Amino acid sequence: MRKIFLLLTLLMSASLLLISCTPPAANNSANKPANAANNTNASANTAAAEAELKKLTTDMAASLVKNDVAAMEKIYSDNYMFVGPDGSVATRAQRIDAMKNGDTKYETLTYDEVTVRTNPEGTGGVVISKATVKGKNMGKAVDGQYRVTHVWSKSADGWKLANGQTTPITSASTTASNTASNSSTSTSTNSTANAAKAPPPPAANK
Repeated sequence: MRKIFLLLTLLMSASLLLISCTPPAANNSANKPANAANNTNASANTAAAEAELKKLTTDMAASLVKNDVAAMEKIYSDNYMFVGPDGSVATRAQRIDAMKNGDTKYETLTYDEVTVRTNPEGTGGVVISKATVKGKNMGKAVDGQYRVTHVWSKSADGWKLANGQTTPITSASTTASNTASNSSTSTSTNSTANAAKAPPPPAANK
């Protein structure tokens, strides 16, 4: 009888020990939906921000062609800085003044190849595009294609443009690209031609 009692006591103790060591399943299952919801919200924020910034880029081009000073005053942040294609730096006030006095006036301006990168919260973004432009920028003629980088920040008043930088797309880079392509094609052609001219291998001795 005593052996049976001791055996039951050991079984009960082992059961209690196993129960105490088992992690609560409810917490794990509760955390998974919460993490999934957070990931979904982050993706939604990013997608919405990218769509907004692409639209703002198109709208900004239209405002600059119209020389719409009021629209650009709303777009530029208070500490906006612009780096022009010649390396010069202009402040928000200088950019606005140049539009008002005619030193900056675009006849045509379009942004293509627009790519957007935003933070997970959807409050900041970098937009890189190719600008095709003709007109005047800060008193200097501009005519051609440029790689443009815009840095945006979202505040209580909406998206604001914090920084802009423009780099000319030169013919040298296009020439280098074409040269590399032509060189590759020429090498392939020469290899094929040489292979065709090569004498046939000697017949095996019978």
